Amino acid sequence: MNRQKLKTILLISFCIAGFSFSCKDPVTVDEGYEAPNPPAEVNQRNLITVEFYSRLNEETLFQNNESELVVNRISSITSPLAYLFDRSDAVMGQTSPVVEIGWQTQTKSFFVQNTLSDSYVQGTGMIVRPIVNVFEGASIPDTLFIGGCTLMAPLGNPVTVTLMTCKLDHKMQFPALVNILGDGLNTNKLVIGTVKQHISEDMKHFLKHHLKYFRLSFHETGLEGRTHQLFILTPINFIGREVLSATVGTLPMYQCKIEYLKTLIY
Repeated sequence: MNRQKLKTILLISFCIAGFSFSCKDPVTVDEGYEAPNPPAEVNQRNLITVEFYSRLNEETLFQNNESELVVNRISSITSPLAYLFDRSDAVMGQTSPVVEIGWQTQTKSFFVQNTLSDSYVQGTGMIVRPIVNVFEGASIPDTLFIGGCTLMAPLGNPVTVTLMTCKLDHKMQFPALVNILGDGLNTNKLVIGTVKQHISEDMKHFLKHHLKYFRLSFHETGLEGRTHQLFILTPINFIGREVLSATVGTLPMYQCKIEYLKTLIY
């Protein structure tokens, strides 16, 4: 057998072997990220509590001077790490109810806008107890606003967390959310916000295929008139354990319990 014929046979054999291998072991389709199961037992010493006030629709929060009841609650119940007030819109030339609550309870108040109009700014108010030197936030004009602050959570061993909030009304906001967070979830960024009900499954699917090392949970109210769902998005070393529904006067309130799991499991 001459050298050229042998070379041709080897080349054909190599191609056939390569073809057979590729048919036998096709490239695995990416099924997206799945967070590992958390411990079954809840460590009560590592629970963070955040109170989220929202009607879960497009109605503003403070309509009938309910702020006094909130003042009484914040003054008497000091365990929550923070208080979030969805749709506590800021009206031009007027003092925000959340600012008033902050003054009366001697706490610190912030505001995260969602949209901007000529007469008011739609957004979420945030109240915390410690002094905050830096307000974390990012915005992509006409797409997404997200903001919050870094706090020391008084757990079994104190843990630094960055608590953020946003409002998701459109699917186009999902890529922006992922781009803003990036690997930042690994730096203890916790996001508590609202998403329109009809796109919540789209959010779950998009994050599953475009973000890693996270946990996402939704809260179902089952009540009529709700257009939005509450969501909790955390890195995998945290988990939203429970959301308790309550009312403060006529204001719907959701007490979010988030556990710090200590060990980062990949």
